[in-house]
Amino acid sequence: MHILKKVLKEGVVKVRVHTMDDLWHLQKILEPGDIVTAKTRRKAAIKRGQEIEEGQRKQMVLAVGVEKVEFHKPTGSIRITGPIRAGPADVQLSSHHSFSIRPGSELEIKKERWKPHQLKRLEEARTKKAMVFICMIDREQANFAELRESGIEMLGAIKARRFEEDEPRDEYYSEVMQYLEKKGDFQHIIVAGPGFERENLYDYVKQKNPLLAKKMLLHHASTVGRSGVNEVIKTSMDRLIKGSRIVRETHYVEELFRRIKTDGPVAYGPDETAKAVRMGAVETLLVSDEKAGEYEQLMDEAGKMKGEVVLISSDHDAGEGFLQLGGIAALLRFRF
Repeated sequence: MHILKKVLKEGVVKVRVHTMDDLWHLQKILEPGDIVTAKTRRKAAIKRGQEIEEGQRKQMVLAVGVEKVEFHKPTGSIRITGPIRAGPADVQLSSHHSFSIRPGSELEIKKERWKPHQLKRLEEARTKKAMVFICMIDREQANFAELRESGIEMLGAIKARRFEEDEPRDEYYSEVMQYLEKKGDFQHIIVAGPGFERENLYDYVKQKNPLLAKKMLLHHASTVGRSGVNEVIKTSMDRLIKGSRIVRETHYVEELFRRIKTDGPVAYGPDETAKAVRMGAVETLLVSDEKAGEYEQLMDEAGKMKGEVVLISSDHDAGEGFLQLGGIAALLRFRF
């Protein structure tokens, strides 16, 4: 995401959206009450006597008060709906309008107050993270997934035909390699799964495409598919893709549960966590992004007490488990 303008005294930030990850971050930043200004298409209003008729659809710039924000991942867009606050003279104010924001769109966001966690997310969206591609493979199939800031996206799968025990499997490896070759824009390709198929695939690719093989990082997993991807993220992504949001969040949640299990310095639940914040005991405040609106004041207080505030998304296993715990907890500097 490219920040074109930032005047926090006026509550205004203007951005250009580039990727699906940008849209995901934007959906988390926007909230009811914001004013979004962007180019759009709408029918003009024509007044005939006491009646107002619709004219032709044309391009214009409108400012809309945000009431609803929907992230449509299949269409690659965000839909922002609300009443029109400002626009050309031939547009009826207070009537509702919907923006479709896609990669390439520019929009201005005005808030009464930009909260610290929103500014932090804006910075995260501005800073590009290395994308990682994952191939889960066993003797029967290869599954493919992308790990993005917006979460895990499962892609296609390649089924292996039935091979005799001693029959070469080059046809299978060749098909998988061709799929991976199309993903040359990734810094790393994680190849994981049970058995020895990941090593067999690597040996084949090393002979046929040495440059592609240099991107491949091998890792064990007990299964393939989404559960295999989650296993890889949980067990070794700190070594392979340290910059990933999901990896960072998973580490925080795992440390939280480790401290709970070992009776370490930790607080969880709204009452106990609030008490820890007031006493200045919080080193890291963890809040589910689905609960951010509920705990805004607590997040502000923790920040003023020099505590780090980390939002945990519920779009991965660790984040979902944290939300089920209550969605609010803290790693402490000291017991209280």
